[in-house]
Amino acid sequence: MFRKLLIFIICIACTIIFLSCGVEDYYFLPQVQANSISSSITNAIINISSIPDDPYYYASYYAIFYRIYASKILILSLSPTASDFNLISPNLLSDYNYFLPITNPANTSATISANTFKSRNFFELDFDGIDMLPKNGGILIINFPTAPGNYPTASLGSVVNSRLLRSIELISPKPDKYFRNSSDLLENVTSNTDVDRQPGSNYAYVAMYIVAVGTHPTNFTRIYSKPTFISVFKLPDLY
Repeated sequence: MFRKLLIFIICIACTIIFLSCGVEDYYFLPQVQANSISSSITNAIINISSIPDDPYYYASYYAIFYRIYASKILILSLSPTASDFNLISPNLLSDYNYFLPITNPANTSATISANTFKSRNFFELDFDGIDMLPKNGGILIINFPTAPGNYPTASLGSVVNSRLLRSIELISPKPDKYFRNSSDLLENVTSNTDVDRQPGSNYAYVAMYIVAVGTHPTNFTRIYSKPTFISVFKLPDLY
């Protein structure tokens, strides 16, 4: 009897010690809902919800991750499907399938980190005239014009037609820092690490995902929501 009582007391003591030491809090951010996005191969309208300070006081902003794919195929469909992704580039379909279970709202076990995107050679895009996508949300409009020489743009609130910029991590991107197609974009491997090359290509497309971003309160690492697929856009030709 005494032995059982001793074991019980030890178990209670261990439990109290364990709880007093604390278990690291799990920090997460709400995912952008897929039904808040209306998109095609030329544009997207994203109704970004505001992230409340309570309980998400560690939220910072929204970000868009992208990867460019060289292609031999011209897709004219306004709403490309997975079969179109495969025609554009098998690697595009591979990346899409990799992210598919992670983007599923029902998948509550998915763990997202910076490596989730880096492992697939995705980069965070930037904006000309918009410091970042604020956590208080708004209507984000992305446009990829079809006419050569035009610039893909984004509009948010009072900022209209801000040119989309490729990642600031790139060193001297070719032909420039904008999302426009050219032989330099398709062929320059060293400068364009955000491009999945395919020899003999004439076209370029970009896949985009949106996430909420925050900072862990104790270790100061980045926290990401689960990504939400925006669309695949066709880059306009430089000339």
